[in-house]
Amino acid sequence: MNRKESNQSYAVDLDKAVDVYSDMVLRVAITYTKNMTDAQDIYQETFLRLVKYKDTILSEAHLKAWLIRVATNCAKTFLTSSWNKNTEGLDENIAEKEVFYFNDESDNSLYEAIVELPEKYKVPLYMFYYEGYPINQIAEILDKNENSVKTLLKRGREKLKNVLSKEGYNG
Repeated sequence: MNRKESNQSYAVDLDKAVDVYSDMVLRVAITYTKNMTDAQDIYQETFLRLVKYKDTILSEAHLKAWLIRVATNCAKTFLTSSWNKNTEGLDENIAEKEVFYFNDESDNSLYEAIVELPEKYKVPLYMFYYEGYPINQIAEILDKNENSVKTLLKRGREKLKNVLSKEGYNG
């Protein structure tokens, strides 16, 4: 079956996609931006692109991976934009820290620690532990070699362990 034939067999339900994947897209965006306002802009852009490209989605699994990839690309574009580079944030004492919270308190601490890691580690860790992707799919979504993803996960876990031990995390 070619791409066009398989494409016709799956129709994206936009309302359902927003209901099911909105938290995931927002967490991916926050992972990059570290603030809710910018993450919400990326969230909105991601779902606007879904409206535009919904006919290219092949399946539910493809939809999830596609949303992660688009949110990641939108966040990277935002972070490298000249507007973002040439603006200053509010004084940290004034700005309220905005974080996406989970129901389990230990998940909040862990997620906050992951967000503080360098980009190359936090995204594979997030995809592996929070979204449940296997290494081969993470490699495909991030357009990396499987061994590279394994290395990033290993090094990311080591860095995460160091961060958490400094904070006294026992989760």
